Amino acid sequence: MRVIAIISALLTLALAPSMAQEVFEVSPIRISPAGEDYAPVPMDSGFVMCSVRETQNTIAYRDGQTAKPLSDLFWVPYSDGRAGTPVLFSQTLATAVNEGPSSFAHDGRTICYTRNIALPKRASSKLSNSQLGLFFSALEHGTWSAPVPFEHNSDRYSIMHPSLSANGDSLYFASDMPGGMGGTDLYLSVRKGSTWSTPKNLGPDINSSHHEAYPKKNGSTLQFASDRPGGLGKLDIYSTAQINGEWLAPLALPAPINSTGNDLGYHPIGDTRTALMSSDRDGTDRIYLVECTVAKFRDCVPQEKNNYCYAFKTRSHAAAKILPLDHVWDLGDGTLVTGMVAEHCYSEPGTYAVRSLLVDRRTRSIFQVIKSHDVVIEDKVQAYIASPDTIRTGRAMILDPRLSVLKGMYATEYHWDLGDGTQREGLKVKHVYQSAGTYTVQLDIISSTNAGEPIRNRCNTKVIHVVDKYREHEDASIVAVYQDAFGKTHSYEYQELPFDAFDLDETELDDVKFSVELFASKERISLHDPRFIELSKLYRIREEFDPKRNGYVYSIGETSDLEELYRMFQKVKELDFMDAEVFAMYEEQLIDLSSLAGKRSDELNGSRIRLNNILFAYKSSAIEPGSEETLAQITALLLKHQDLDLVIEAHTDDIGGAAYNLELSQVRANSVVGYLVQQGIAAERLVAIGHGSDSPALQPRE
Repeated sequence: MRVIAIISALLTLALAPSMAQEVFEVSPIRISPAGEDYAPVPMDSGFVMCSVRETQNTIAYRDGQTAKPLSDLFWVPYSDGRAGTPVLFSQTLATAVNEGPSSFAHDGRTICYTRNIALPKRASSKLSNSQLGLFFSALEHGTWSAPVPFEHNSDRYSIMHPSLSANGDSLYFASDMPGGMGGTDLYLSVRKGSTWSTPKNLGPDINSSHHEAYPKKNGSTLQFASDRPGGLGKLDIYSTAQINGEWLAPLALPAPINSTGNDLGYHPIGDTRTALMSSDRDGTDRIYLVECTVAKFRDCVPQEKNNYCYAFKTRSHAAAKILPLDHVWDLGDGTLVTGMVAEHCYSEPGTYAVRSLLVDRRTRSIFQVIKSHDVVIEDKVQAYIASPDTIRTGRAMILDPRLSVLKGMYATEYHWDLGDGTQREGLKVKHVYQSAGTYTVQLDIISSTNAGEPIRNRCNTKVIHVVDKYREHEDASIVAVYQDAFGKTHSYEYQELPFDAFDLDETELDDVKFSVELFASKERISLHDPRFIELSKLYRIREEFDPKRNGYVYSIGETSDLEELYRMFQKVKELDFMDAEVFAMYEEQLIDLSSLAGKRSDELNGSRIRLNNILFAYKSSAIEPGSEETLAQITALLLKHQDLDLVIEAHTDDIGGAAYNLELSQVRANSVVGYLVQQGIAAERLVAIGHGSDSPALQPRE
């Protein structure tokens, strides 16, 4: 049996603020063999409870009035919603009288429990009840010590139902001692050294003229049972909190926690949204699990298909009309498609670097990467039901939720409504439909959260067609199919990107010049390196630093003549520059230093500033007076845009030796970096590159 109710005020098992649509679910914990079980206390991997049950003891002590076995403490292993076989908690603590509700301190190494004070002088098959008191025992070397009575126990009244603080210094309990407000009241006693303070009645804010019992102090919150008027039945569970030393008015927990029976022994489990309690709502005392969750199968929406299929298209490139080049799509998963249009289904979600290429028809090497674009394929965020779409009656069907995509959720519960009146729980379920028809399956996935945070869920539906196993059914034709991760075949249609990510407008080819990039390198390479010797006889080798790739790029040529470009491309391939590709060279957008102040970081990204007013002494890297204003402007720019990095390129004229000029330009670039670092700019944001006379800034003087 599982009882569910939506509540307007969520108590989070301790009077916390309300969360919309959250509910309490109360279900019995099935313990075998059965007994009369009550007042559970979570401990280790199970719980301790009071139980009236038959045992295998040679001497069976029984109640003098009911003839039932006396109450003892039992420990019950409990995991994943299932209880194991109860075992006697401690042979040392078990006596010929009733042992009742308990509480633990010091991480379970100290117990305070309820017991009849008077022990019989001799064994008897029937025993009379006496006053109840509290007793302490400590776990020593794996064995519970001989019990020590609470110093305020009395043979004139009962003290019972302890709630011990974690450090063992505060003790709440119930008692019918004189001076109370009626029935049994709740009291507090505080440990002072080796003694306990005189019990203090919690007063009229908590107690009434009726019975208050079974307290549980949890932080600032106190839960207890009471039969005061206004409840749903006999004993009901109430909750209150102490704020600035004052108790709030106790409120009865809502149904289904409370019922028309006796509900008591409410005990939260850690800081989770669950608790244990006991109730005789079904006629016998039983242990119940209380869970704070959300209403199941609410706001469910139809499941959507995950489509991994895309169509890519572009127009013919001007170069392909003149040169022996093919247009090829590199689809990022190892698939190459020749032609203007590519239609492709990816096997799984992921990010695929799709490139539009011109490829040499003769060598099949890449001539140019026209454009590239990352295609991000993600499964839809939903509770995904992996199952056949159609099944015959009488055949078992597996429904699996493991392809669900649940961003921001950690799934802990899987709830299934199979559309034929069957509901299940679990990661994967098997089901057989007995009657033909159309069934809507619902999958509701719930995430776990900390107490005080909202519970999240996601619910989706899928239609299952069940056909009669004794009748023939013609399958519908499918034009195109693909398989998902389970090998399930789906129909699909190609989806185009929401914008033309790859189309190259003909106007982009107007006045465009091209170069052949030889390679890129993280390490700087001398332009007099042996690999450049033969090529440098034909073309000037150009060196640039590419901030995007954080490396040096080496290239040749600058032409708008496509046939000349192709001849350059063939020559570098002949000279074993096998990674060479053609790149378009767009006109640099030079920015005036005076216009930088009003620009955003994204407007400055990739821009180039040419300066001639950072002055150096002759044949020196020392910055000369007159450079301060320019350097101050650059410093202000970098301080304003903390996400901006700067590449500083220094040049010399071509007077003097190449090696000397290269070294001089490098140390001058380093001097600018040093100056900016002194102004508070992080060194890792600055890159210094000296070009020397390989790329001279000035022409030779006459």
